[in-house]
Amino acid sequence: MSSEFSPVDEKQPRPLLEFYLSALAFASALVLIEYLHSPWREILRVLMIAIAGFAVWTVIRFLRVADERQRRTNFRALRFAFVAGLVLSLFGGFVQGFGVLHVSWIGVLGLQLIPWSFGLILYSWRHQ
Repeated sequence: MSSEFSPVDEKQPRPLLEFYLSALAFASALVLIEYLHSPWREILRVLMIAIAGFAVWTVIRFLRVADERQRRTNFRALRFAFVAGLVLSLFGGFVQGFGVLHVSWIGVLGLQLIPWSFGLILYSWRHQ
């Protein structure tokens, strides 16, 4: 296996890192919002909207730089994440119906982000 990197491969890590950092900042703000008083909550909500907009912008930048192989990898990773998210959501809803489990917003965010990350790792390794 040769590890040749194209210019596309060198451009992609930065937007992906920015996306994960913005996801971490959003999750941190989501936790912090529960402990703040009224005027700071509204400021933090506006900041969270800005963080979410930045995250969407970085994902779009990440996907625009991709070549055809990376687009297929991203598509498969997203498909994996949607299926895993659906299965886990259905299972969580079923268990929550019995009053056993309560999932917070952070759990839902992780439910969407973590399978996509695993899908990217899995399909990136598979296509090297």
